[in-house]
Amino acid sequence: MKRVAKFGQILFFIGLIMAIVGLVFGFGLMFQGGNDIWATRLLVSVAIGFMIMFTGLATSVMFSPNDDNKLNELRSLQDSDESLSTKNVDKKL
Repeated sequence: MKRVAKFGQILFFIGLIMAIVGLVFGFGLMFQGGNDIWATRLLVSVAIGFMIMFTGLATSVMFSPNDDNKLNELRSLQDSDESLSTKNVDKKL
């Protein structure tokens, strides 16, 4: 499962780079003039990069290992703080 999550992270960064490069150079070539074919290809790569980025994000979230120990500890600390604060409110009333 860790390999699939790592693959998802790699896909995310590949898609992010594709989208940024396509956006910057696509608009640059579009306003230059005479390079409409390359501008179109690079602007299409923005959409493809976004799809790859979303696929990588979903894959890494779905297949990342769960380690809830720290989260459960934080929740238990929050619960104890809330119970103390409600006791103080009840005493004041």
